[in-house]
Amino acid sequence: MKVSLLRCDSYEYAMEQLRSSLKSFSHLFTPGDSVLVKPNMLSARRPEEAVTTHPAILKAVLIFLKDLKCHAMVADSPASGSFQRVAEKTGIKDVCEEMNVPIFELDQPITVAGQIYKKINLDRRIFEVDKIINVAKLKTHSQMILTLAVKNTFGCVPGLEKSGWHMRCGTNENFAAFLVDLHRLVNPTLNIVDGVVGMEGNGPANGKTKRFGVIALSTNGFVLDFVLCKRLNVDPLLIYTVRESLLRNLIVEHDVEGDWTGQIQLPITTPVLPVPEALRMLARRLARSPRISKTKCVRCKICEERCPAKAINIDQMKINYEKCIKCYVCHEVCPQGAISLVRRIF
Repeated sequence: MKVSLLRCDSYEYAMEQLRSSLKSFSHLFTPGDSVLVKPNMLSARRPEEAVTTHPAILKAVLIFLKDLKCHAMVADSPASGSFQRVAEKTGIKDVCEEMNVPIFELDQPITVAGQIYKKINLDRRIFEVDKIINVAKLKTHSQMILTLAVKNTFGCVPGLEKSGWHMRCGTNENFAAFLVDLHRLVNPTLNIVDGVVGMEGNGPANGKTKRFGVIALSTNGFVLDFVLCKRLNVDPLLIYTVRESLLRNLIVEHDVEGDWTGQIQLPITTPVLPVPEALRMLARRLARSPRISKTKCVRCKICEERCPAKAINIDQMKINYEKCIKCYVCHEVCPQGAISLVRRIF
């Protein structure tokens, strides 16, 4: 198993560097293959905000597939906003039109069984294409701590069903187990993480942009995430999905090509140490809670609509903390950064 780490400090040069590195993965694809490319299209944000996969990275992947005479398509299911607006704002629609590649929303669910969660709705086209390329973004995530290759496949869950999974899982550990199940079902042929410019702090949408200067590639998303943690000097056990991958023995022996290393400021929600199962209920009660800024909030009600616990009332500018499950979806989807994460005294 190989992980390739490419030093790349600018999107101006990213296409050339990535296309060169992709050649070593050409054997995974056959002319005529239908290949679904799944970028990170979290929300309608500009490429320079580092919330979504940069269009230059996507274009390099599409050129690679075109050279191999594969039939490429681009698809995702955004966490907030209409698919059309997200595609336009992120620059992904422009790339698809330039490359004459179809782009569509993942909104046609079928039910499949994971290892732990036996009823998971995923878009049917995930299982109808020959291959999948998973193109993630290097970012922090207030709930999962980091969102890399494994977390990116959450976008294969159609629309508002994403919020329901936060309620169904209940804890961060259970949600990570679901995400690992999900990634194994999607089973990407190739995983790419765009870390030329990413995000640190309280991501995945309202953190601070940072130039990490790396593009990472591997056929194994679990190993890729593990390697990135190590190279970022982050304890893999603090990252819920990586910890779950280790528990399931999914981190296989691997070689790493490239000498890149980096640093990242993790979210304020990061645990100091992995929480033992016996203390998880207490730790969850003591975890940070969302708070609405009355000066920043524009009353768009996206947080209220997407809150899986139905704990937010924007008309009253209140959060019902008895209902709140601390999934931080409200913080993730707020386009104004009007949700902060604070410690409350009970």
